[in-house]
Amino acid sequence: MVLNKRLEAQKLKASVNMLKVIAHPVRLSIVDLLTIHTRMTVLEIQEALGLEQAIASQHINLLEDKGVVISEKIGRNKYIALRFPKMQNIIYCLESCCVEL
Repeated sequence: MVLNKRLEAQKLKASVNMLKVIAHPVRLSIVDLLTIHTRMTVLEIQEALGLEQAIASQHINLLEDKGVVISEKIGRNKYIALRFPKMQNIIYCLESCCVEL
């Protein structure tokens, strides 16, 4: 079965998995923050969203496991950034598409 001629089956599956993982208010908020700030520490994300450390870490780890974000440890800080900066286009699209809802 051919689902989409433009995307290979593997890329289509990866796209669906990526969209599924960001389809959560906290994770979408993290992605949104990272479109504004190129990279942030876990603590900065936690404070910006008013989350407990364990909750922030759990969502960030899931985003990292699914390939949405990358991390870099520098000293005692773990920095988080979008793996694909063009992901900001998803945020922009949601902002413009959901205005009237």
